[in-house]
Amino acid sequence: MASYFLDTSALIKRYVSELGHAWINSICTPTQGHALYISQAAMVEAVATLCRKAREQSISEARRDALINLFLSHRRRGYEVVRVTNVVYTAAGNLCRSHKLRAYDAVQLACALAVRTGALAHNTPIPTFVCADHDLLAVAATEGLATENPNRYP
Repeated sequence: MASYFLDTSALIKRYVSELGHAWINSICTPTQGHALYISQAAMVEAVATLCRKAREQSISEARRDALINLFLSHRRRGYEVVRVTNVVYTAAGNLCRSHKLRAYDAVQLACALAVRTGALAHNTPIPTFVCADHDLLAVAATEGLATENPNRYP
């Protein structure tokens, strides 16, 4: 069993057929038994992304609603949601001092680092940071996380 932290850019690929979709689905299959972590911020980002895709007419409104409901179902029973606490916000702000990061990217990374800290303390698998943003992957690697880009898997 492995452990993965899914940034929203990777998470959304589970719901929309695009580059990396099959690979993300393979690691998210419940029978694999992987620990799947998402940031509490992804709960807003994923819905916003699906709404944007509907506005851009790349998916219908009915499909948007079905995908949002599927995501919410997965959130309740498939993902460990990392709360965005004051400690996480402080860590995210500190990451912005060291790296060129957008606010939500810093929050995502701070959540992944919090999961790593917990994994080290409890001797559980350290999560691989999964993201489709090259710049954020580079920062995550600099911070010592193993990384995967789902776009590498057609």
